Amino acid sequence: MVLGLGNGVANQLAETLGRDPESAQAQAFNRDFNVGNFDSFGGDVTSGKFTEIGRFEVPSSTEYSWGYGRAANPENQGYLYVDLQNSTPDPVEGTIRFTLQSATGRQEIVVADFDTEKLDASKTDRQQQVPFPEQVSTPKASEDSFIVVKFDPASNDTVDAAESEVILPVTEYDLS
Repeated sequence: MVLGLGNGVANQLAETLGRDPESAQAQAFNRDFNVGNFDSFGGDVTSGKFTEIGRFEVPSSTEYSWGYGRAANPENQGYLYVDLQNSTPDPVEGTIRFTLQSATGRQEIVVADFDTEKLDASKTDRQQQVPFPEQVSTPKASEDSFIVVKFDPASNDTVDAAESEVILPVTEYDLS
């Protein structure tokens, strides 16, 4: 944890990292979530309706935000890879949505929507991936709240966690 930084240094650090000055003083870790990082992932999905397919409960002494790094620094920012499959396996295409949800589930903030057809070009080549820097314009998910993945498929189907592969960038803040 960085303590005792003057405002100028904290603001400069925040600018470099792509975070607000308050968050820049917390210990941050850039992580790529895959299917196994979620408390649950997959399930039946219905066309025309966003259905939850992934849920992660934020543990105590941490906060999370979708994405990481900064758009102005492409080498530092996160990139999305999403290849949703059913059990056949066949691709399941549609719109994927990243949200933040309160502990009670009554409040939800939509962070971003993406067309999945554009997210499975390459798992390793950044030039073919969609950038996803930290979403600093939305609040962070705090203890006991959730980061949630929802999906609206082009047709009714099932997202199979064992056959699907995702790389979803998140920023974890250690508040301890």
